[in-house]
Amino acid sequence: MNILMIQEFAQSANNAPSTGSVWEMLGVIAGAGAVGGVVNALLSSNGFVLPKISNGILQLGIIGNVLLGAFAAVITWGLYGPLKDAVLLGTQSSPLAANLTVTAVVGAALTGSGGARVVSNEIDKRFFKSAATVAAQKASNPGLAAAVATTSPADALERATQAP
Repeated sequence: MNILMIQEFAQSANNAPSTGSVWEMLGVIAGAGAVGGVVNALLSSNGFVLPKISNGILQLGIIGNVLLGAFAAVITWGLYGPLKDAVLLGTQSSPLAANLTVTAVVGAALTGSGGARVVSNEIDKRFFKSAATVAAQKASNPGLAAAVATTSPADALERATQAP
């Protein structure tokens, strides 16, 4: 019975979202985006590592992916979500229905994963570019070439730097 009352209240067009409920929804969206960031970290070739600077290039690691995922999801939901026109401060001229759909949460997780992937790919490109520059300055080494082609971007740079 309580669930029906909550659903009826939430679906009522006369009940505009309070500032608190909008912030709670943003928290859920950020959490879903953070989950997307974790998925990106697990799918990347760098694995589940902590942030670090390697050869002058910042690796985001799991924490950076989580933060980027949450940020990307909140920005996307804020721009295109059902409450994009909600008034957070001041008065509201017409009531907006407060809702948070499964689609919005799942979309936030996908956006978080994609947003973190874009930044991760840019960092990986910097590693590979540096590895290629270092390897090009060395004598021909088929073993190094095979290692660079089959390892993570950070390891590729490390191996190229340490090769004779």
